[in-house]
Amino acid sequence: MIEYFNSYYFLYIIIAVVLLIALYLLLRNRSTRTVEIVLFSILFASFALHFLKLAFGYYQERMPWAIRTISPENICAVSVLVFPWFFLSKKAILKDYMFYLGVISGIGATVIPIDVIGFGAFEFETIRYYFAHMIIWIVPLLMVMLKVHTLDYKRILKVPLVAYIILCVILANEVLLTGIGFLHGDYLFSNEIRNAALIFGPNPDIAFVGKLFLPLTPELFTIIPVGENAGATFYWPIIWLILPAYIYLVISCILLALPFEYKNMMKDMKILPSKSGRQMHE
Repeated sequence: MIEYFNSYYFLYIIIAVVLLIALYLLLRNRSTRTVEIVLFSILFASFALHFLKLAFGYYQERMPWAIRTISPENICAVSVLVFPWFFLSKKAILKDYMFYLGVISGIGATVIPIDVIGFGAFEFETIRYYFAHMIIWIVPLLMVMLKVHTLDYKRILKVPLVAYIILCVILANEVLLTGIGFLHGDYLFSNEIRNAALIFGPNPDIAFVGKLFLPLTPELFTIIPVGENAGATFYWPIIWLILPAYIYLVISCILLALPFEYKNMMKDMKILPSKSGRQMHE
């Protein structure tokens, strides 16, 4: 069974690292076109599996409720659905999002596999889960390592804005699933159930996030401000995390960009003092 820190847990992490290294060595001397075709094919395979999984036993036994699992119900699900098309896009910011959020969320889900805890190590759902989440971070990382996409640290401030749009998509999906009966009404606005994206407040399953986010969240966005329940705890969906998510995401993106953008960062830092000095003399 998949549990934390047993042999099977480390097996999948090792497989992910080996896959990354193997693909890098295989593709590093190939043409840009070949690299693009291979990486897109991997992304599309994950995209297709996201829908084809409904044909397998685990999901067939849970129909029609299992249909909701192919919707954009969390950040990683959205990534599986949009990454192939972001990869084909000419917009650099979308590929930036792929890299930063793909690496952060994909590695996070690989290292903390909450959704498959208790499953057999080689059950279909376990294998599917790890494949999907490995691809979320391996392909964007290779995309940058193999120079299919070039990062620019000056665009980092825009990355959280794309993330907020993704969170709005997830929120709209939750409202829709609730409205058409795929989710129990009590699930909506709960920070304990179906809240992996933290839209509805700090999730008790990852309590450390709440400790990091709440000190930076204005109190107004954590309570009901008016009415008979005024003052009761209520995390305003998405709004409660806008400020802390922006700060932590920008810091995380800068750290991720360092290995690739270090020289540009250092060059710009050297230029800034000279510019400010000239301005003072003028």
